[in-house]
Amino acid sequence: MTVVDSSTLSRAVAGAPDAQAEVLREVGPHVASLVRRLGEPGQRDDDTHEIFAHLLHVLPRFKPDGAAKLTTWAFTVAHRFLLMRKRKPRAPLVALEGGLSVPDPKAGPDESAHGRQLAGRFEAALARLSAEQRRAFVLTQLHHQSLEAVAEVEGVAVGTIKSRVHRARAELVLALGDALDRPGGEGGSHGIG
Repeated sequence: MTVVDSSTLSRAVAGAPDAQAEVLREVGPHVASLVRRLGEPGQRDDDTHEIFAHLLHVLPRFKPDGAAKLTTWAFTVAHRFLLMRKRKPRAPLVALEGGLSVPDPKAGPDESAHGRQLAGRFEAALARLSAEQRRAFVLTQLHHQSLEAVAEVEGVAVGTIKSRVHRARAELVLALGDALDRPGGEGGSHGIG
């Protein structure tokens, strides 16, 4: 993974398109993954583009010599953006689902199909969690944000985030139990542990 240097950050703040593109390449996959899991269906592409534009707008606030890494800071900005978005009423949009899926070139057809099926079941189970539990689980378990950072952005105590993560794990295990019990430990690497 590349790390954006301070010179590139300065150029991105000044509006240099190539530097801004490099910043978005660094944080983009993380932000897109967050929006895919926490955003509203049918609005995810729009939200992702709006968050990217917002990130570039607030980039001058990022402190390269501060405690947060660029990706952590971008997560916080994206998380807050999504929370604010949920608080504002929006006109309903028609979902255009069915994006590209890229199979694992190392996996055989059966493994690829099973992996896609398990991933689909995981995402469906994740979508059935309450919004609070889903945010806590996705941010702490899948995107490795600290409990403290998530609690601060959510405006709740750390214990509340721990409780939400625990409940989310329990619900996911109930929903995916049979898949997690398969021989070979296939369920152990899907972000539930």
